[in-house]
Amino acid sequence: MDEKQPLRPRRPDDIPERRDYTPRGRVRRIYHDYRGTSLLMMLTVLVAAGLFVATSAWAVNERLTRRVTEMTYLKDTRSLEFLRQKEAERVAQVAAREKELAAKEEELAPRNTPYIVVSLAERRMLYLRGDDTLYKASVAVGSGKTLVMGGTTKRFITPRGRMAITHKELDPVWVPPNWHYIEYARNRGMGIRDMSNASPGALAGYPAGRVPVSGNTVIIPPWGSPQRAHKGVLGVAKLEMYDGYYFHGTDNPASIGSAASHGCIRMHKEDILWMYRNVPVGTVVYIY
Repeated sequence: MDEKQPLRPRRPDDIPERRDYTPRGRVRRIYHDYRGTSLLMMLTVLVAAGLFVATSAWAVNERLTRRVTEMTYLKDTRSLEFLRQKEAERVAQVAAREKELAAKEEELAPRNTPYIVVSLAERRMLYLRGDDTLYKASVAVGSGKTLVMGGTTKRFITPRGRMAITHKELDPVWVPPNWHYIEYARNRGMGIRDMSNASPGALAGYPAGRVPVSGNTVIIPPWGSPQRAHKGVLGVAKLEMYDGYYFHGTDNPASIGSAASHGCIRMHKEDILWMYRNVPVGTVVYIY
């Protein structure tokens, strides 16, 4: 006979179910009993947290932006202040320089004292007082040619710079330097004999004021000899400056207005006579 399992008593249908299916824990029970409300509250919390995070990030960004703006403003302000200081210093330096130049200009070219200006490029002389032109004239200036003598080279130019009238003379006599005789001989293909250190009367019999020539040889005459005294070459008058440079007339008026001299400033007869009569010794001369 088969062994039978004991029968479990059946629960009558009229007996209520007493088992508790509610989850353990207060939060779980609340969620179980108020599921809709709980979801809404959780969503609200999440939204509020998100807004808080976003608001905090915005506030931090605003503080950063404000700080950067403040730093930039302060930096720009310091930079502008630095530039203002430098500009003020520069303006002061320029003003001081202009004052210095004005004083120097007054010293070099006093407004109430006439002075001479010579333009080498324009080959023109101006006699000025302040803004007034008292006299002007065409001139001849240095040719720029060169002459080699004993290993040295002489260039015939009119010097630039500040000079002054040191002496005036009517009917001047020119005492040529040695280069005049060397140039004279070379231009004619002639030889040269130097007697510049001989006694003044060593060339007696040769015409005074003329280049001594013997055969095909030019003789450089002794210093102080009559042959060294050339009249008429400098015209009717001369106004001396430094280092042997003159304003003077010429026996070659066609050269006026050109670069033709050996460094002196040549003028027409009427112009050099006006200069002689009206320009005092000591007058400042600017050559440029």
